[in-house]
Amino acid sequence: MAFISSGYDPSKPMEGRISDIGPRKYDEFFPPVIAKNFGKWLYHEILAPGVLVHVAESGDKIYTVRCGASRLMSTTHIREICDIADKYCDGHFRFTTRNNVEFLVSDEAKLEPLRADLASRKFAGGSYAFPVGGTGAGISNIVHTQGWVHCHTPATDASGPVKAIMDTVFDDFQSMRLPAPLRISLACCLNMCGAVHCSDIGIVGIHRKPPMIDNEWVDQLCEIPLAVAACPTAAVRPVKVEHDGQKVNSVAIKNDRCMYCGNCYTMCPALPISDGEGDGCVIMVGGKVSNRISMPKFSKVVVAYIPNEPPRWKTLTDTVKHIIEVYAENANKYERLGDWAERIGWEKFFELTGIEFSHHLIDDFRDPAYYTWRQSTQFKFTDVDAYIGHAGDHEGGAVSTVTEEDRETVVNFLKSKAGSKSKFYFNNFVELFPNKSAREVKHILSVLVNEEVMEYWSSGSTTMYGLKGAGKQG
Repeated sequence: MAFISSGYDPSKPMEGRISDIGPRKYDEFFPPVIAKNFGKWLYHEILAPGVLVHVAESGDKIYTVRCGASRLMSTTHIREICDIADKYCDGHFRFTTRNNVEFLVSDEAKLEPLRADLASRKFAGGSYAFPVGGTGAGISNIVHTQGWVHCHTPATDASGPVKAIMDTVFDDFQSMRLPAPLRISLACCLNMCGAVHCSDIGIVGIHRKPPMIDNEWVDQLCEIPLAVAACPTAAVRPVKVEHDGQKVNSVAIKNDRCMYCGNCYTMCPALPISDGEGDGCVIMVGGKVSNRISMPKFSKVVVAYIPNEPPRWKTLTDTVKHIIEVYAENANKYERLGDWAERIGWEKFFELTGIEFSHHLIDDFRDPAYYTWRQSTQFKFTDVDAYIGHAGDHEGGAVSTVTEEDRETVVNFLKSKAGSKSKFYFNNFVELFPNKSAREVKHILSVLVNEEVMEYWSSGSTTMYGLKGAGKQG
């Protein structure tokens, strides 16, 4: 009844509307050529990295010059952007969702002078103030969160590692040599106020230690019920503790429940979570929003932890660069990073990149997934030789050959158990070879299966091995 009594008429929503609240309608800012041809565009082309043209049914054209920009910028820099737009674009430019600046040029004669002007502008340190690129089969600007500059719960910085990564992959920002577009995002903590979960490569800051408790200040700075209610895993509870000989109200944290999100610190500044030793980054791979080739998908964790290494985050940047290079060398044209990884199998992704696979990367912890590293019927470690790709064998990726002693060890073990069991889990075979890695043991079993000495049975959630023809069949 509040709307009715105030005079609002649902059948006439625009009547008496106050129009100066909130942003003005977007089409008020269209360049004339866009306003004229809105909804009547025939096609667009990428003329060069960072340069696009859109052609309308009427034959009108508008050119876009895309420049990388920082998420946090000074008013001086924004005024410089406006001056450039006034000079070449009749005042028209726009920001993209990935922090790019796009200058919209309706006069083709101004296109090349604009590009030359942008290339000539540099910061005092020597880097480009308006680097042109970020289109097509290349790397667009990195979208990121706030990091140490402003946020209170980050596990890593945002602007720092983003700058370091973009310096490392800058050639791919200004070119289109990759198989398909590649999007990189960064979120400085697990609360993830950025689209890291559906980017080709996502970097996420993680805390690895529960919050510290400053008993002296908890009751003075915090509404304890709010701190308790803020925890999504019920790890925080109110308690009375002794401090300086007095009983004070405080909280206790059940460490095995804590997921290190920092929500309690948001409610209570006496529960700081940032830690120089425990904080760091996770690398995720394979997400996308595009519906091409396959459905949109979430990213998967491929590196469980990299420590913070300011100011240049060398381990992080080297790992990201390496993933990009392996992808560029092996993927098919138009294949996004996640599509490539799923086509060859995620186990091959780890083999080709040389990234160590561990139990920290499993997303199904039901036994025996913990032992077999198998999260679905699609996840099966196989021989490196079974992978047929563009680049051949990955350096250092070959598995040692299977010796006759290896064969006898497995076969004799199975024969010795013939009276009791005929099928065994993968971890049973790992115990036979204490000096071999799980991957080497898997190779031995695969060779014996291919030679038809052994068979395997899979239920989808697990796989068991036994001598061919042994035990109950079917």
